Amino acid sequence: MFKTTNAYISRATLQRVGNKLTEELNYITEEEIPFTEDEEVLLKSFFLSSIRSGQDLMKFSHHISLDYNAVYDNTTKFFEQEISFIEYSKNILHHLYEKSNHPQIKTGELFVVLFQEVQFQEITTEAIGIFKIEKKIDYLKFNHSGDDLDFMISKGVKLQKIDKGCLIFNTEKSDGYRVISIDNNSYDANYWKKSFLDLEEVMNDSYQTKHHLQMLSSFSNTMVEDSDTFVQKEFMSQGVQLFNDHEVMTKEILEEELLSPFDVLQSYDNFKTQYKKENNIELDEHFNVSVPTLKKEKRKIKSQINLDTKIQIKLDISDGDTVKENIEKGFDEERKMHYYKVYYNEET
Repeated sequence: MFKTTNAYISRATLQRVGNKLTEELNYITEEEIPFTEDEEVLLKSFFLSSIRSGQDLMKFSHHISLDYNAVYDNTTKFFEQEISFIEYSKNILHHLYEKSNHPQIKTGELFVVLFQEVQFQEITTEAIGIFKIEKKIDYLKFNHSGDDLDFMISKGVKLQKIDKGCLIFNTEKSDGYRVISIDNNSYDANYWKKSFLDLEEVMNDSYQTKHHLQMLSSFSNTMVEDSDTFVQKEFMSQGVQLFNDHEVMTKEILEEELLSPFDVLQSYDNFKTQYKKENNIELDEHFNVSVPTLKKEKRKIKSQINLDTKIQIKLDISDGDTVKENIEKGFDEERKMHYYKVYYNEET
C-alpha cells in the first residue's frame, strides 16, 4: 500500500495527553524535538513498522461536512501552510484531550511526526503521523563506573509496537485524504478511530473483497443444521477457492459457481439484504479481487471442526477442490455414530 524506503522524519513534537474526566492535565510543548540521525532512524522504524499492521485504507468523515472533522480540518490547514507545525501539534493534542472523557482511557505520550518522501500507491508525498503511547514496561538499566556495577529500575517502551497511531497521506484531500490507522488496545475501541479521528473505510477493491468474504462467512454460520459444520466449512472452502480463481468477481459468478451448487440462492439474497443494513456497508456486484486482502481474510476464517470424541479436524480452506475431493462424511449404522473419512498420500 505504501513504501518508506526513502522516507525520513523532517519534524516531530512530543507532548502528553491527560484524561479530561479525571482532570489529568496535558503537557504541551512549544518546541519541536531535536534528534540525531541515529534517533531518527530508530523512530522512523518504530512508527512506520507499527503502522504497517493497519489493514484497511481509511478516510476522514463527518455526518455533516468534512470541515467539521477536527483532525481533517487542522491537517488541511497545516498542509496548506495556514498554521505552523507547533500549532498543528497543539491543536491535535487539545482535540484528543476533549475526546479523552472516559475513565478507561489512558493518559500517554503523543508524538506528531512529519514524514517526507513517502511513496503511496503511484505518488511520492508527505505524510503526518499521530502516535499515542500508553503502555510502559519496567526495565533494568545498568551503570558501570570503574570497579562499580549497579542498576536502576525505570519505565519505558519497547521500540516494537505502538499502542495507537495513524498515518495521514497528503493526497485525495477532497475525499477525506487517505489514512491508515491502528489501535492495539481493545478496552476503548471507539475512542481512537471514531471519536478522535472519525474515520470510515475507503470503498475500493480491498473493501469489496473484505466485506464480501466476511458476509459469506457470516452466512455460512446459518447453514449449520443439527451441529453439522461440514457443509459450512465446505461452503467457505469453495467460496475462498472461487475468489482465488477469479481476478474479477461478479454477481453471476457467485451465483452460478457457489450459491446454486449449494442451493442457497434465495436464502443468501435475503441474508445479504439484512446484513448490509445491519452493518451499514455498500457492496458492489462487480469488483476486482484484492489478492492481499484475500490472503488476510483467509486467515480469519475458522477452518477447524471440533468433535465430541476429542478429535479436531483442521481444513486448509485455501484449496477448496482438494478439501472436497479428499474428505467424506457418513454415518455408521452399527456404531450409531457419524464419521469423517480422509484420503491422503502421506503424512507431512
